[in-house]
Amino acid sequence: MNLKKLAFEYFTYQLYYWYKENTVNIEDNDLSTLKVLKLLFFCTAIESDTNHQDTLIDSPFDNYYAMPYGHVESDIYNSIRQKDLLFFEIDNNGTQIKQGINFDFATLPESIKTKIDSSFSKLIALNKELFNMSALELVELSHIWYSWKFYYGKAKQKGYFSEKIPNDIIKSEEKILFIN
Repeated sequence: MNLKKLAFEYFTYQLYYWYKENTVNIEDNDLSTLKVLKLLFFCTAIESDTNHQDTLIDSPFDNYYAMPYGHVESDIYNSIRQKDLLFFEIDNNGTQIKQGINFDFATLPESIKTKIDSSFSKLIALNKELFNMSALELVELSHIWYSWKFYYGKAKQKGYFSEKIPNDIIKSEEKILFIN
């Protein structure tokens, strides 16, 4: 399994178990493809800045596009759509653990686990309500970000529905976590 997918599975593991501890029924979770992708973006972006070159947006989640529903890590989106994940099944209804799975993140470097854990904890500390927002509310929040507005506008000018967002743009912009 490639590093990016394994890192995403680790992120999803953290997210799934946060939900399990903080909601009534994990089996009826609303961790849809859209919601998981939005939360991945916020987790990736929250600790990124122009003074550091070793953030989640530098590696492994380094391929963001501005698309109609906000920022999308294109490689991860493709893995979800192709049902190419080892531990989880994610669709428009929610996230489920695949049957008979024993989680094994031994091959994921500790440095990546640490970055994901740190960003995840920072999101909870700054606005844990993000995790309770609907997918569409998270889309609305991502649409406030300069990187999405500018690059999606650029895509539309060309007649497209997506445009690559340079990582440095996300790193340098204000990290907005609340809808006014």
